[in-house]
Amino acid sequence: MISFNLAYGHGAVQRASELTDSDIRLFVADNMDGSVVTIDFPDGKIINRVSTPPSIMILAFSKNKQYIYAMRGRDTDQDVVSIITTGFDPEHNQFRKPHVVRTIAADTPGGPRDGKMATVGGYDAILTEGNAEIVVLMSEIIDGFSELKTRRYKLAAPDHYHYLEGETYLYIGHLFNGFVQVLDRSSGEEVTRIGKCPMLHGMTQDEESGRLFFSCATEVVVVGTLGEEKAKEISRIPYPTNTGRGCAAFFKGKERVQWCYTEGIIPRLYRLDTSRDIYKFETLPVEPSIRQNATQDGKYLMVLSKQGVLYLLDGLDGSFIRKIKISEPFLGDWFEDV
Repeated sequence: MISFNLAYGHGAVQRASELTDSDIRLFVADNMDGSVVTIDFPDGKIINRVSTPPSIMILAFSKNKQYIYAMRGRDTDQDVVSIITTGFDPEHNQFRKPHVVRTIAADTPGGPRDGKMATVGGYDAILTEGNAEIVVLMSEIIDGFSELKTRRYKLAAPDHYHYLEGETYLYIGHLFNGFVQVLDRSSGEEVTRIGKCPMLHGMTQDEESGRLFFSCATEVVVVGTLGEEKAKEISRIPYPTNTGRGCAAFFKGKERVQWCYTEGIIPRLYRLDTSRDIYKFETLPVEPSIRQNATQDGKYLMVLSKQGVLYLLDGLDGSFIRKIKISEPFLGDWFEDV
């Protein structure tokens, strides 16, 4: 390798401000070239592309919303987490161009939910599934020069995790091992395990009751986090009969309604009203779909069909509002990083 540099003398130059106004800033992972694309609205202008290692699986906001975490590693032998500034300048209440401030090697990183980082005690946390740890980044400000202080919690075994922080305990669902591990946040010691939950994939929380819902192969197990219910199994909710698979992931609708979708191109969603005394799933028929979500306020339910049609439904009962043709049909197999 040969390094070659020419230095030219020059005088003072005029520096131009890069501060811009924006109503909304959108970050999109582009896995065609391994970059995070920054788009400002209302004009929809692409501000820049931040280069990261390829195959981004997760984009998530930090707790203080100053950073974006880009996590990659679907099928690679080395995984990394890139920490990117959002570009927001609180002093001027305007935006600059985002840039990478730190890149960290991690063994199968994960943990975010609903586009937000997992947290422990108010700090961002990364769950490293390959070596069974929760790594807590004990810094409010992250840059390329300062020491990055961390605290680590050891988990029961390498696995794919579904995590939420409770009042004083940490709750970690283990996919292949089929149990919920409960850790004391202060000591890091294991409090208990709630088992008999094979193929645990998907979880959500009812904020009013504090209860957690973990999706198992044949049912959902409900775990308490507050008062006398803390770290205890409350109940189990069987899936509707003859409907195929269980919940793969949840998203929140209106009021205390939770929606969940099944893995694969299956024409149905499940509806769960967590305000009821007795929990019971209802089934909502939909077109075979490749992506489902809800707006942040839960008002609308969105279903993108395999035929390229976006369906807008009511977030409370799933009633039809409108549909929009947005693309050609999605043919072939579609993976999480596409």
